Amino acid sequence: MSDLERVRWARTLALAGWLFVLAYVGFIMWQVRLAFRISEGSFEDGLWWQRIEQISFLSLPQNLVVLALAAACAAVGTVLVRSLVDHSVVNLSQLTRIVAGIASVVILIAVLGIVGIFFRNADSVGDLAAFVLRLGGIAMAIAIIRICLEAERTA
Repeated sequence: MSDLERVRWARTLALAGWLFVLAYVGFIMWQVRLAFRISEGSFEDGLWWQRIEQISFLSLPQNLVVLALAAACAAVGTVLVRSLVDHSVVNLSQLTRIVAGIASVVILIAVLGIVGIFFRNADSVGDLAAFVLRLGGIAMAIAIIRICLEAERTA
């Protein structure tokens, strides 16, 4: 693969990564909108914990796949052009930092969702599933951050 092709692929991956980030940000906005449309709490722990539960769906592993794809695009793009051009030319450094930042926020949201589980009345099956799924989301977010940190290191 020639240097020109590597730069072209890196730019394509950067664009794809930004589009994945845009898709995830749209999902964040949708979840926040749904959370603040809740006007009557059906949870015994109150309206705000029900809203936190709604927003914490952001941290479920199946929802983080889009952000993982953004991290993969940033990492592969960085590896392709690490010795060729300044990464700011193809926006890979900014993409990497934004993806890692969003993943950090997801961890915080997942932790809040886990804390909320302990304030509800016990539903052993439902609470265990919610707990395990949010832990899985935390694990995925940590993996995303780790990939982004390694991409930054090679930059």
